Amino acid sequence: MGAPRAIALCHCFGGALDFQSGRWDEAEVALRKAVTLYGEVGSASGESFSLQRLGVLLTARGRLDEAREFLEEGIVVAERAAMRSHCLTRLHASMLRNRIASGVMADIRMSLAEGLEAAQRHGDCVTCNALLLPEVVRASLAVEDVEAAERHAADLERTAGEFDSRAWTAMAQLARGRVLLAQHRYDDGLEALTTAGTTFAEIDQAYEAARAACLQAECLRGRAGPGDEAQANVLKAGADAQFEALGAGGLEV
Repeated sequence: MGAPRAIALCHCFGGALDFQSGRWDEAEVALRKAVTLYGEVGSASGESFSLQRLGVLLTARGRLDEAREFLEEGIVVAERAAMRSHCLTRLHASMLRNRIASGVMADIRMSLAEGLEAAQRHGDCVTCNALLLPEVVRASLAVEDVEAAERHAADLERTAGEFDSRAWTAMAQLARGRVLLAQHRYDDGLEALTTAGTTFAEIDQAYEAARAACLQAECLRGRAGPGDEAQANVLKAGADAQFEALGAGGLEV
């Protein structure tokens, strides 16, 4: 039919689904096509959403500098988008994810402040907050603000509880597990992370399941009970194999 906007939409959402399902080469091709097509038809919202998803994918692949460039471009494009507030909140969430992977504390602190400010400035969108809060929890823990992480994890749990979404529930359980691990509450953390990992596996999100497995291994090592080290090694080896199969950079946990 020669409808480039519809084709761009298909590439954008298809690429996002390919990423979740572990088809990362196909996802990258689709998202790059979406960026190009949306740019050609002048859809700033579509272009910025596609750049955001491409940035998440490249961050997962360990190509942090390239991902950051796309995310920065997305922020510029989003300023003229009809869905400006939604685009910017998601882009700042993804930039925070990228900066956490970099491990540069000054960048993490700055990106965390920018993400929270963007969410506050642009209003309360449940979907956008569901994407931002898991990264805010991670960043808060990275800067050793466990109290803030606890607060944001609770916010995410409330959001997930209002909607019948297994993915959001698993995201909330993963965030809660991170906080419990930081609090050295290893049994509770292991329970939350195991539940999250199982749900991610059931909904075909292998990457997130592998990230949960790495955190389960950390809980086991922290607990240091009989057999915990051996079980942790099995979980970590399985997660590493999954990362390798996906082509992940191993920088995000």
